[in-house]
Amino acid sequence: MVAVATSERTQKLLARGALARQDFREHCRFSLGHEPPAHFDEVTEALQEIADKPAGKKLIVVAPPGAAKTTIVGVGFMSYMIGRYPERHNGLLSYADSVGWSRSLAIRNLIESSLPYRVTFPDVQPDKRKWGVAEFNVKRPDLGDPHPTLRAGGTMSAVVSYRINGLLIDDPHDQKNANTPQFRDKVWSNYEQAILTRKTSDAWEVVIGTRWADGDFIGRLLKRKGYRIIHIPALTKTGRSYWSSAYPKDFLDELKFKSPALFAVQYMGDTTGGDTGIIRSLATYDQPPSALLEKGDLLVASGWDTAFKEKQQNDFSVGYIGGMDRWGRIFILDRVKGRWGLPGLLDEINNSYLKYSQSYVWIEDAASGTPAIQTLMESSPHMPTVPVTYRGGKTTRAHALAPFLHGGHVLFPKYADWYEDAAYNLTRFPYADHDDDLDALFCLVDNLTKLRHPSSIIDRPRVTLEMR
Repeated sequence: MVAVATSERTQKLLARGALARQDFREHCRFSLGHEPPAHFDEVTEALQEIADKPAGKKLIVVAPPGAAKTTIVGVGFMSYMIGRYPERHNGLLSYADSVGWSRSLAIRNLIESSLPYRVTFPDVQPDKRKWGVAEFNVKRPDLGDPHPTLRAGGTMSAVVSYRINGLLIDDPHDQKNANTPQFRDKVWSNYEQAILTRKTSDAWEVVIGTRWADGDFIGRLLKRKGYRIIHIPALTKTGRSYWSSAYPKDFLDELKFKSPALFAVQYMGDTTGGDTGIIRSLATYDQPPSALLEKGDLLVASGWDTAFKEKQQNDFSVGYIGGMDRWGRIFILDRVKGRWGLPGLLDEINNSYLKYSQSYVWIEDAASGTPAIQTLMESSPHMPTVPVTYRGGKTTRAHALAPFLHGGHVLFPKYADWYEDAAYNLTRFPYADHDDDLDALFCLVDNLTKLRHPSSIIDRPRVTLEMR
């Protein structure tokens, strides 16, 4: 009786393992011991399609923090792909080496110690000659294959000389390496130069993570073709929790109330800030700027944010040229943006001054003064250069600008070739990579609105007294 019972149990295990070998969802239940949550239904289906025909498949999944993406995808799917294709080579990256290694360790433990996994993939055995967390091998027929079964690390890791048939990136950013454009650029540059060059032409790729900024890793990847995209927001279109058993709606509502902007980006994946977006739209006009200038009733000036200020983090210099009419409306006539050395920047400011005959040239100054302002005032004394200094943060400036922009008091030339880029950087603040547009526009609008249009003095009624 005992032998029969054991045999029946073994037969059931083998049958379960055979099913798990073919079905990723069953692999999660059986080998991993985790049922994929309901919000992952579309994701598990997409992963199954990759597993069945991996050649060239690409998937991006945007999900809130704590959505079980590491358990189901980072550990579950990678261990499944190693089981189905043990002769191939894989890369697993996260935002830091230690995090990537922790995923690798969990996969290694499954292969080495999990009875359900060994039943499911009986031919997958650890190769003790190379069995670390940064990289490991399973036993393969080709003993001379120098490439590891799995290479794990951070998104800044080098994978030079390693062949990759499959790549899984689980959370390419954390708050630290998503905090500034410089960090985001480093992650992206390493991906393009040190990781993509290692992928074979038929390699599969899965990227899953939380959004941090518009120009983060996933944001840049979304602009490329060939990816299937699955977005899992924390609150559904009907306002329900995406995972009510783990994150009740009351809990999500409290998070949203405490930090609405962070909730919009990280939990809803909306890098515009959602309802908390500061600058949501721009008013435009259809006329060419030259037609407005011909009327001769605009008070024209410019506002500049240069890349030469002390502790400047961004590396663009931007200038907005605008004119105020007699009713107080400001028409943006031009925008100048680029990366220049000091001589080039001075040429751009001089050229815009001569082209638009400006009454004021306002340049934002740091406390210690900028080389641009000092040089301009010395070399071009004819130019009405005025240094301006501001206190308070950039968010305060954005809130100050918003009523003017939303109310149609500041209008942009709709068909200017620079308009789309300007609108993008202004409406995506603070989640765009650069805030130079905001600073330069604020410098112009803040100072121009403090002036009186000449017509208020020239055209006012003359009052005389008649003596009798």
